[in-house]
Amino acid sequence: MNPDLLSVNSHFFNMTCNSFLLCFLVAVACKCSWETRKRNAMFLVTVCLGGPVSRASNCKDSYVDRVCGEDQTNLWLDIVFVVDNSEGMTNAGITSVSDGGIYELKETGNVAAQISSLFVAGQQLGIQSNNPRTTRVGIITYNQGATVAADLNKFTSVDDLTDGVFNVLNKVSNVQDSYLHAGLQAANDLLEQQSFNTDRGHYQKLVIVYASEYKQSGTQDPLPLAIRMQQTISISTVAYGQDDNLGFLAELSKIATPGYNFTNQQGENTVSELRSTMLQVNCYCPNGWFQMRQSYANENSFKYGVCLLPVTLQATWTASKFSCRNHWNKAYLVNEYTQTKHDYVLQIVRNTSAFTQPYTYFNGLSYVSGNWQWEQPDGQDPIIVSFFHYVFCINIAIQLQNWSDWNPGYPTASSTATVGVNVQTSSSSLTTGWQNTRKDLTNMYICEVSTCDSTNYCKAEDI
Repeated sequence: MNPDLLSVNSHFFNMTCNSFLLCFLVAVACKCSWETRKRNAMFLVTVCLGGPVSRASNCKDSYVDRVCGEDQTNLWLDIVFVVDNSEGMTNAGITSVSDGGIYELKETGNVAAQISSLFVAGQQLGIQSNNPRTTRVGIITYNQGATVAADLNKFTSVDDLTDGVFNVLNKVSNVQDSYLHAGLQAANDLLEQQSFNTDRGHYQKLVIVYASEYKQSGTQDPLPLAIRMQQTISISTVAYGQDDNLGFLAELSKIATPGYNFTNQQGENTVSELRSTMLQVNCYCPNGWFQMRQSYANENSFKYGVCLLPVTLQATWTASKFSCRNHWNKAYLVNEYTQTKHDYVLQIVRNTSAFTQPYTYFNGLSYVSGNWQWEQPDGQDPIIVSFFHYVFCINIAIQLQNWSDWNPGYPTASSTATVGVNVQTSSSSLTTGWQNTRKDLTNMYICEVSTCDSTNYCKAEDI
């Protein structure tokens, strides 16, 4: 869950029952349309009764940084499943069929059912000329060697995939040896042939491994290959059948991209975790941009649907604003809703050699019509910056942003100092704060844009 989600809680309105009636009357009495009055009434009834009012991340009146897209039906990935079919997996582990030959999809503990359960009704598979947001799925089985059981162009629907998965994974082999290196190499080769250097070259790649054994002798050690693959491919692992073998779990987890290692003992939670992994892999930034995380130091911390770009050329605030738009479609000067965002931006600045102390860089603040406001994507209304913010058409103040970072004495009252800049005021402290300054002065600046993800498709030529 996004740790910075903000709610308007009932303690902002410590009202009695009489106040509730007043709320309702005020809500419906304003000079608005009937639809607006109904929304006002519902909103204030909720507040007056003491219920929390949460603000969605895509609501223009909220101060919430964007999260990665969560639309499972519109994932656009190339995924290869690498499945151990050696004797160690067992028939019960790799597939499950009822006496009548009907697939037991409820038993998500087995590989075939779990793979089928990852994809939801309406999800677009294969290649569609009129819809770029599709996912392709390939399957590799391995034991002593590896076999391409289904290439990336085989499945064109979820039903097609379900049928194919149970046909491919209908039983284990009679081979005892299990060499993950062979499976990974086959997956890498398949992606090289059918994904990289094709029209889907800019699609993110994900390999999901189901393994019951880990061998690391000589040329069959999968770790060096996995490390090379992780430069361009995300890898997730699911350990099967040996959850009491800590050595096996520890070694297999090294194959995975950090945070993407799971076990079959998690049952249905594994499906949820893998779906989340798919959404996270599909959430990325254009080349040269930094994806915002909860922690700059921890690469495995929560990732936001926000990309940041430090621009080291000097420009006026207005020129910076238009420069951001030219760097990427709908990019804009950075906003800083929270301490987390502010700190992450500052870490980018500190780790970009062109920025030198004392740090000074433009942000997206500007003073317009008596209000400080944050820049938003072109075509969207700016967000007013104030301790209190007016909601709907009635004069009821709702606290939406209680964090600000003005340096002491700022903002100053000035008809010319109408834009925001982050300034380091002390050489003994590597922190910055907001100040208002003149539009005609020049500084470096930070741009912001939404990630490429399941709700925001990015064309290859734009990346």
